[in-house]
Amino acid sequence: MKLSREDYNRAVGYLKRYNYNCINIINIRADIMSISTPQNDGMPKPPYSISDTVYNQYIKLQEDKELQKSLKEYKVVINALQLVSKESQYIFEKEYREGKYRWDIIEKLGTSEETYKRRKRELIYAVDGEIKKLT
Repeated sequence: MKLSREDYNRAVGYLKRYNYNCINIINIRADIMSISTPQNDGMPKPPYSISDTVYNQYIKLQEDKELQKSLKEYKVVINALQLVSKESQYIFEKEYREGKYRWDIIEKLGTSEETYKRRKRELIYAVDGEIKKLT
């Protein structure tokens, strides 16, 4: 079954944005978690209770739309990588994470260009399948 152009481009976009999403998740979480300031109002606090700052940070983490979008795309790619072959995982690692060229990957794998295309297509179809599961 062949993917439509927009589905194909969306799946490739998820793969290309993987590194960006990882960095974005770390940065947003760090920003939200570093905002906390201890409240020193002089009143005794009950032991083992959730403070207001922790609760507010939790709410901000849940409501941040950019963080949720990045997490969704990250999970889609991770789930798709679990479904594909080792060669497809290698292609993802080298092409989308390290930015290597196609011919370097083909040479390192020791396969033909057509095998490379099939493995890459397998990866893109797996990502598209995961996208459709979540929507």
